[in-house]
Amino acid sequence: MNGRTVPGSVSATSSAAEPIYVDVDVHAGVEPSPSLSGIVQTADALLVPDWDAWAEILAFGAPLAGRTPYQGIRRLQPGETAVRDGHRWEVHRGNWSWAQVEPEPGLTPTALTGEVIERIGAQLRSLDGPINPMLSGGRDSRLLTALALRVHGEKGLGCDDITAWTTSSDIGTSMEELVAAKAAAVLEVRQNIIAARNDAFVEDVVDYARTVEYMASFHIWLMPVARRLAAARGTILDGLGGGVFLGGGFPDDPGIAESAVSVTQIVQSRFTRLARYLDAADEILAPGVGEGLRERAWADFEPVATAYANHPNGATLTAYLTRTLPGISLAPAKVLASAGEVLMPIVSEPVVTAALRIEHSAKADGCWYPDLLACADRRLTGLATAADLSKRRQHVRRGASREAAGWYRDLIVGGSAAAILSDEMHRGDIAHWQNQLAKTKPQHLLRGLAMLTLWLDDVGGRLTSTQLPFGEERR
Repeated sequence: MNGRTVPGSVSATSSAAEPIYVDVDVHAGVEPSPSLSGIVQTADALLVPDWDAWAEILAFGAPLAGRTPYQGIRRLQPGETAVRDGHRWEVHRGNWSWAQVEPEPGLTPTALTGEVIERIGAQLRSLDGPINPMLSGGRDSRLLTALALRVHGEKGLGCDDITAWTTSSDIGTSMEELVAAKAAAVLEVRQNIIAARNDAFVEDVVDYARTVEYMASFHIWLMPVARRLAAARGTILDGLGGGVFLGGGFPDDPGIAESAVSVTQIVQSRFTRLARYLDAADEILAPGVGEGLRERAWADFEPVATAYANHPNGATLTAYLTRTLPGISLAPAKVLASAGEVLMPIVSEPVVTAALRIEHSAKADGCWYPDLLACADRRLTGLATAADLSKRRQHVRRGASREAAGWYRDLIVGGSAAAILSDEMHRGDIAHWQNQLAKTKPQHLLRGLAMLTLWLDDVGGRLTSTQLPFGEERR
């Protein structure tokens, strides 16, 4: 069991990245579990679908505030503890340690570089056996790879049992593999590049959906790597949280950050940015559905974001609670963890509490990374990322291939989510679906609809209702 456990209670860690699910309503006496499916399978009655959770999966990529697709089953959030009360479990909210940290005015990122590097290194030094860092075209992965090599060198182990793993994210650019290969060559580390196949896309989506238990619509592209990693020995390293805590990601809009505005304006601005997939609702969804989804998604987002509206780390904490934690974290915690033990050093208590001491603006645009990378390994100085080298996609997304578009169309038009699909998408041929899947926001909505359809196909017979309540459904 992840988290801190004492008899009759279980608490989430500060990151809550490794999920703990708690049945608070469905089936008395069921123990909290890292497996949502394990809890669902114990239910001896029909389960009530949580349509707000699905509205949030479509709007944000994952459900907020601890929701799952089933009413009465929750994912513990940071600072929460589940306590047994007789045969039932109740969830109590405590203090979230990360929210207690406030930036120190004038503290520069470089003043804490050595501390952060040492705190990551301490975690790596505790590992025994081979290490398998994920190595993309970005900065967090090369930082962890370099530190793994350094720690092994300190132990006199060399790098023979360190292997970097790379694939295309299918949302970045074709530079990902090329830049990761350059980083591997510079660091002199063995690298496995896993090329995903168009004809395996459907298998990847279905396996991903089951692996994350239908709780998110991100990172399908990790499935081929996870299958290969299952045959490898050692701990997998993932850079979850780097962009949020080290890189100054998800900053407030300049107009919000630079002027005195109301709490409502701050929260609305953060919602607009994080629920941006709904910008494509008019193209993809039936009339009124987008607005229905927006209203449901706002109902959970508003109290979460309001709690941190005036917090000096508010933008960071809100992004973590409404994107990184509910959705992105399942990539390492479920997908990669299906292959072996996973370590996420950046979202550890020591690293995050150090990073939060620095004002968000002082970390803007990833300006801390050059110093962090140079401290980890001087050979990384000046080495460009995939994002540096290309501002646009250089290849067709695998999810927009003809094979993938045909599958998406057949699945969604022929499935339970067809009622909330626009007339344009119903009429559209494969080329039209390819065009929409090649764009970021429509792709996310269509991927969410695919997750919803697969979920209803899988568990629909165990639900009290499969009627989608998201506005004016297509007639």
